[in-house]
Amino acid sequence: SKTTIEILHAPTLRISSATMLIFIILLISLALAVRVVIVLATINKGDSEFRQREGETIRSHPPPTRSSHDNRPVKTLVVLGSGGHTTEMLHLLSSFEEVQTLNSGDTSTSMYTPLSYIVASTDTTSINRLAAFDQNTANSSKLRLPKHDATYAIPRAREVGQSYFTSIFTTLYSILYTANIVLIKTRPDLILINGPGTCLPVALWAFVLRVLSPTINISGKRRTKGKIVFIESFCRVKTLSLTGKILWKLRICDLILVHWPEVLQLEREMKAEQKKMMLIDSFIQHDGNASSDVASSESTSEYNASKKDR
Repeated sequence: SKTTIEILHAPTLRISSATMLIFIILLISLALAVRVVIVLATINKGDSEFRQREGETIRSHPPPTRSSHDNRPVKTLVVLGSGGHTTEMLHLLSSFEEVQTLNSGDTSTSMYTPLSYIVASTDTTSINRLAAFDQNTANSSKLRLPKHDATYAIPRAREVGQSYFTSIFTTLYSILYTANIVLIKTRPDLILINGPGTCLPVALWAFVLRVLSPTINISGKRRTKGKIVFIESFCRVKTLSLTGKILWKLRICDLILVHWPEVLQLEREMKAEQKKMMLIDSFIQHDGNASSDVASSESTSEYNASKKDR
C-alpha cells in the first residue's frame, strides 16, 4: 500500500500597510509616553539643579535669522494653552508679525501661511478668543497674521492635579490622537507652543516629523520641518514651568524663549551642551521698534545689567 504524506502549510500572515502604520505609531507613542513619565518622575528629584545663584554672569544668545533668499511661506502651527497662556500667545503672535512686516516693508502678504491652531478639546474659551483675534486682525489697518487655515481640538495629555500613573494613559491617548494632525494634516515648518501639557504631544510628533523629513538647502541655509519654539509664561520669573522643564529635559526644542534673565541661569545649572534658551526681548526692542539684526552681546549685557539694577 502506498503511504500518503500530507504536508501542512502554515497560514500566511497578511498585514496591510495601514495596520503596520498603526502598529508603528502605537509603538512610537508608547515609547514617547513612557519617556515623558520618566522625565516627570525625575524632575522633582533633580529640582536642586534649578536653584538660582546670585551674582553670576547671565548669558544670552542671539536669535536665529531667516535667510533673505528663503521667501517661501512658512507652514505654522500654534498651540493655544488655554487661559492666560492663550492671551500671551495671541499677544506674541501679533507683535511678532508686526516685526516681520516692518522689516520687509510689505504689509500685503504674510509669510506665516497656512496658519493652523491647536486647542484642548475642553477649552471653549480659547476658541472664542481666537475668533475675536481674527476679527481684530481683519479690521486692522495693517494686515498682520493671515486668517487661520484650521483649528484642531485634541485631548489633554494631563489635567491639573492628575496623578502621574493615570497620566500615562491620557498622555498615550493624546499622543496617538495628535499624530495624524502633525504628521499628515499640517506638516508644519514652525511650531509655536506655550503653557500646559497640551503642547507636549504636538512637540513630540514635531520632533518625529523633523527626523523623518529631509533637510532642504537654500542658498547655503538649512531648512527643515518641525522647528519647535517654546515660549515660557511671563509669570515664570526664576524657574521654568513643569512643561518647560519636560521639554528642556527632552532636548527637542530648537529654542526656548523666557521673559526674565534669572531663568537663563538654568543653562549653567543644568550644564546643557546645547544652549537653546534666550530672552524674548532679543526679538522685539522695548521701544516698540522692530529689529531683525542679531542682537550683540554688548547690548544684551547692558540690558541685563539695567534690569538687575531695577
